[in-house]
Amino acid sequence: MKAKKPVKLIDLVGEIEMQIDDTFTYINSATGEVFMLTREEIGAAEDEKPLEKFPEWQRENIAKAIQILEDEDGIYIDFTLRNDFNEYELMEDFIGALEDEKIREKLFVDIQGRGAFRRFKDNIIEHGVDKQWYDYKERKIKELVIEWCKGHDIEIQH
Repeated sequence: MKAKKPVKLIDLVGEIEMQIDDTFTYINSATGEVFMLTREEIGAAEDEKPLEKFPEWQRENIAKAIQILEDEDGIYIDFTLRNDFNEYELMEDFIGALEDEKIREKLFVDIQGRGAFRRFKDNIIEHGVDKQWYDYKERKIKELVIEWCKGHDIEIQH
């Protein structure tokens, strides 16, 4: 089903950057809205638990989860790309693309073992390539999102 309303690219990119475990992202193709639900909220909808048992702030999401479960028109599209985006692999690709061999070698060593993400972030700042990293990461996420949207016939608003 082609989205009736375009989806904002920035909303989709933001969802990928957040990547919280036990959450799922959906697109309402009728409105272009992008939203996240927790496993608990989806479970509550599946178990048909009364909304009154949940805090006010969570009821709206459970109501959305119910709508997704009852969606026969294909309005809601699952945009949970957790398995399609791997930040560690992206770090490796970025490091491999750096021109300075000494920085490349240092960063490759830094991303081995526990604490790899913290050491990587500390050292890209130390070596002055942090802006390059964030630009690279954003470009790659946008490419992933645009390609996914093309494959799902979803119009993007830039």
